[in-house]
Amino acid sequence: MSKNSKTDSKNIVVVGRAGANGANGPDGGLGVDGASGRNAHCNWASGCDQSTVGSSGGSGLHGAAGQNGEDGQAARPATFNIGELTGNIEVYSAGGNGGNGGNGGSGGNGGKGGNGGNGDSDGAYRADGSPGGNGGNGANGGNGGNGGNCGNGTTVNITYKKSDQYSVTGKTAKSAVGAGGVGGNGGNGGNGGSGKSSGSTGQSGMAGAVGESGTIQGTVSIIHIVAD
Repeated sequence: MSKNSKTDSKNIVVVGRAGANGANGPDGGLGVDGASGRNAHCNWASGCDQSTVGSSGGSGLHGAAGQNGEDGQAARPATFNIGELTGNIEVYSAGGNGGNGGNGGSGGNGGKGGNGGNGDSDGAYRADGSPGGNGGNGANGGNGGNGGNCGNGTTVNITYKKSDQYSVTGKTAKSAVGAGGVGGNGGNGGNGGSGKSSGSTGQSGMAGAVGESGTIQGTVSIIHIVAD
């Protein structure tokens, strides 16, 4: 790339495109609640139909992993030919920053256990209630995505007409690697259903792991400035 101008009092920036951030992982779905048990029914003449236990809640679905951040792009070489200066100019050049990793999705909560069926009595007959179902387990959170690497710097050549009042200076820096995404939270276990005895609460899911930051830093740009 080249640029020719008689006067130029603006700063010049030559950088690579930054990598896009990774998308966050979707959250996991909720576990299905358990069905309630059948209630007992007693009749003084024929006896009792017994109650049944509540069914267990379903487990939550795991959260999805976050996507990796994109790598930053290298800056492209550039040449600028500047005429008479009307102000100071700073030339900045660097490779593109790495994109951040996406966050992991949260794990879904476990479903609630179904309630146990109620007891009943009639005349000489009696039937007990049944226990509640256990709660479903919470699902694990998704892992965070990894951060992107840096793009390389480039070479920038600047030629300008020497001035006693104004000048052209160069500034470079290493681009920044992308940070790893945060792991998703684990889902909560579902509550146990009520009944003759309550069902157990489901286990909570594990949190997802944090993604790794980018590991490769780009090279620093080289800026050549010549005053004619």
